[in-house]
Amino acid sequence: MEKKSAMVDISEITTNYLPVSKRKARKFAYLYLDPKRIGNRIYVEREKLEALLSDCDRDSFPLNL
Repeated sequence: MEKKSAMVDISEITTNYLPVSKRKARKFAYLYLDPKRIGNRIYVEREKLEALLSDCDRDSFPLNL
C-alpha cells in the first residue's frame, strides 16, 4: 500500500481529485479550504479535502463567489 502524505499540492488535486485546470484548482483551494504556501507551491490538508469532496450535502462548488 502506498503511503500518502498529509498535504496535497495543486497538481495532485488536478490529477487525482478534480479534473479541472490548475487555476480553477487554486481558486477552489482558496475558497473552500485553508491552503498553506510552502516555498513556491500551495498545499492543502488531504483529510480536509477528502472530507469536503465526500460530503453528501454538497453537490456543487461554485467558483464565482
